[in-house]
Amino acid sequence: MPCVRIVKIHLGNNVKEHVLMGKKRRSVIIKEVQELFGSDVQVLAITLDLDDGSVKQPVGFDDDSLFPKNGKDAFQSWSPHLVYVEGGNTFWLQHCIAKGNWSNDIIAACTGFDAAVYCGKSAGAISAGALVETATWKGWDDPSIVPGMETYQDWKSIPGLSLAGESVSFFPHMSDEWNDLSKQKIKELNEDNEQSSSSKAIVYCLEENDAFCIDQSHNDAFLTSEMAQ
Repeated sequence: MPCVRIVKIHLGNNVKEHVLMGKKRRSVIIKEVQELFGSDVQVLAITLDLDDGSVKQPVGFDDDSLFPKNGKDAFQSWSPHLVYVEGGNTFWLQHCIAKGNWSNDIIAACTGFDAAVYCGKSAGAISAGALVETATWKGWDDPSIVPGMETYQDWKSIPGLSLAGESVSFFPHMSDEWNDLSKQKIKELNEDNEQSSSSKAIVYCLEENDAFCIDQSHNDAFLTSEMAQ
């Protein structure tokens, strides 16, 4: 039977509320994928803890041999079809990515021929961009959770995964409240880029129902909104 393999990335934050919410979201994704492909397709899913590289909560089949043994196997040999990156503290997510040297694995899995779909929520969306410093703009995430990177200034110009290009970043949870702030911050980004002869910064400000989609097979990118449907 053909199967769809899903890697749901957990940030290593074991706060009970966050763990329960993460499990619930993974269950929703599995259900949506199953409904999309029908009963003739088996859906296999695991949760990957980026903090320690462990694989948890395999579901979809009783045979453990069908699941990866660790995080590196999940990306390099299991060949996932969907990589879902949970929200949470963006700085901790980036710290875990750097600590475990996960960038190359995620990029390799989500780009090129037969690439997995990358789906990033909140922090997962920010880390997909060229810069993670958009997480500093609202002041929602606490950088002091990362040793040696305790201030917002420490995160200036820190690169993300650049899955949408070397100059494209993301600012999620956008609303009218953040219009002036986002315009000012984007202006400052481009002033810095002019001084360093870098290309113009592009920041997609995503509202709660927005999704930025990339179709590699047709070299296309577009913004879609549930509200527009």
